Amino acid sequence: MEFIEFTLVGDPARAKATVAEALTTRKFRITWSDDWTATAERGNKVANVLLGAFAQYFKVGVAVRSAPTDGQSIVRIERASRGFMGGAIGVARTNKNMRALHDELVATFQAAGVLVATNIP
Repeated sequence: MEFIEFTLVGDPARAKATVAEALTTRKFRITWSDDWTATAERGNKVANVLLGAFAQYFKVGVAVRSAPTDGQSIVRIERASRGFMGGAIGVARTNKNMRALHDELVATFQAAGVLVATNIP
């Protein structure tokens, strides 16, 4: 799974706040490169390089934009780390982390009553 798109109720500012809160709750550090795109990281990259599979590092890109339908926004979460530093275990863990993040965000957005749809290519 390379990326996930969520269609949410609300304007892009509301969607941005919702996804930022959901990610920080999951211990991601978010760095916004502009108003609508960010990088979210969890874990320690240096430890991952030194310790391989024993230290987790997970990085995703976040983009928020208006949806074609009025009153909705699209949040795209794109995998930015592959897990290669941890070898086969690291790659498998990164894939598992992406699937788990999808499931967690679906649950969070449904609980908030803002999820319209999710798209996994």
